[in-house]
Amino acid sequence: MLQALLEPLGREALGRVTLLLNHVLAAEPEATRRLLGHVGRSIGVQWRQWPALLPAPPRAVWRVTPAGLLELDEDLLLVPVGVGEEETLVVTLDGSEMLRWGLAGMAGRPPMDIRGDAAFAAEVAWLAENLRWDIEDDLARVIGDGPARLLGRLGGGLAQTVGAFVQRVRRPA
Repeated sequence: MLQALLEPLGREALGRVTLLLNHVLAAEPEATRRLLGHVGRSIGVQWRQWPALLPAPPRAVWRVTPAGLLELDEDLLLVPVGVGEEETLVVTLDGSEMLRWGLAGMAGRPPMDIRGDAAFAAEVAWLAENLRWDIEDDLARVIGDGPARLLGRLGGGLAQTVGAFVQRVRRPA
């Protein structure tokens, strides 16, 4: 019942994630150039170690467009994970590892496993290693350089504080 109520929200969230991914890809011409060789191929994302108290994220499958961007594949969203071989690549993300990576300031490549076509996997690994969303730059376009820098410093400080707290809580006494 709860899953049926959350499904429309998950689809809407995936639409927003797709917009964000394409925003980041479009800001880096090398990223779209690398994806152009894989037009029509798909990337499926699955999660493991997801916290039991949270609703599971929706299935996410994107196809590479002729512009070198991503488009949500609505048809494959309805297919249960693990059924068929629709995706060219499967990217597996671990919920707890992603949380640690995020709290550590998202430095370096996000923790992920990539399975599928080797050439396409190499390009996706390059994207994961080299692309970063410059949120401060995007905020500066809306609210100006000074406030954007201030918010960036506040956000960075908050992330460090939360990360330090999590590290202390995880240490055995």
